[in-house]
Amino acid sequence: MSNENDKQEVRVTDIRMPFGSMVVFMVKWAVASIPALIILCVLGALLWAGVVGFFASLTRPSRQVSTTSGPVVRGSASEPSQVNSEQSAYLSKILVSKVSVGKAELGGAGVWGEVKNTGDRTLKKVEITIYCLGPDGKPVFEKTYLPVLVTEMSFGDSNQPLKPGYSRQFGVKMDDAPSEWTKKVDVKVTQVECQ
Repeated sequence: MSNENDKQEVRVTDIRMPFGSMVVFMVKWAVASIPALIILCVLGALLWAGVVGFFASLTRPSRQVSTTSGPVVRGSASEPSQVNSEQSAYLSKILVSKVSVGKAELGGAGVWGEVKNTGDRTLKKVEITIYCLGPDGKPVFEKTYLPVLVTEMSFGDSNQPLKPGYSRQFGVKMDDAPSEWTKKVDVKVTQVECQ
């Protein structure tokens, strides 16, 4: 009968293995690591989606403080030379509505609204430009935003195409707008791309 005092300590100081066996061992190790890499990639994608979702939720309004002078803004091209004639013609079929200015949950100003595809084409890109108006009603600042952008690198709702008759809500933080901004805005659709 042995006790704990009879245990002997063993240290491995070197491993001698034929070259062929070592190659087979390394190949098996590499093949066995593939499922582990897949699991790590899936976990990383889930974590990234959670982080993106968390920060996207921060841009939702906590309360509305003012709205634009008009409840609906029809899309129009500010620089028609940037888009082809077909896309330029389609700009008028994008309806911007429910535009409001408010404070985000963590503070700071933001602009929220909704874009609707009233045409007959599915869109993979919709670009809007938000013009911050000064006391004289003229723009003092502008910011572009993509409520619809279908790419391989995007997550969430903005990565889905905008089908005919469908709407998409948007929210844009405007913390970098100048102090002379009166919290009134003009929102225009400046670019679209059809699928």
